[in-house]
Amino acid sequence: MKTWRWFLALLVFATLPSIVFGQSFAISNSVIAGGGGASTNASYSVTGTIGQPDAGARMIGGSFAVEGGFWSAAIAVQTPGAPFLSVTRSGANLIITWPSAGSASYNLEQTSTVVAPASWATSGATVSDDGTTRTVTVPAAPGYQFFRLKKP
Repeated sequence: MKTWRWFLALLVFATLPSIVFGQSFAISNSVIAGGGGASTNASYSVTGTIGQPDAGARMIGGSFAVEGGFWSAAIAVQTPGAPFLSVTRSGANLIITWPSAGSASYNLEQTSTVVAPASWATSGATVSDDGTTRTVTVPAAPGYQFFRLKKP
């Protein structure tokens, strides 16, 4: 009797994978990369970086698209005693803002690395001032961009 139970259990477990249904999605010819975050919509969610292709053409299939390229970032480096600096992305541009009050003696500087020795350079971008906020718009470049306010 015990042999019969083992045989039945083995038969059930052997046929179980044939009745399991999977999704129709697939990732082919991809590169698994590190970093990332979460990407969600009403039906799907992806956390982390999966299948980030090497720099290349945009891949489109139905209502989905994958852009080739590399991670980049624009970061405000807060200088002690300086006004608070903010960097936001708007399309292909970066919008850098800081309060007008108390900032007349500061210059906006930028660099692509903060690893010593960092080479900070005064930004050549035009600063607009509405009396409350100073604003600079610069193109978002690939790689890292760091910004700070510094007294000359």
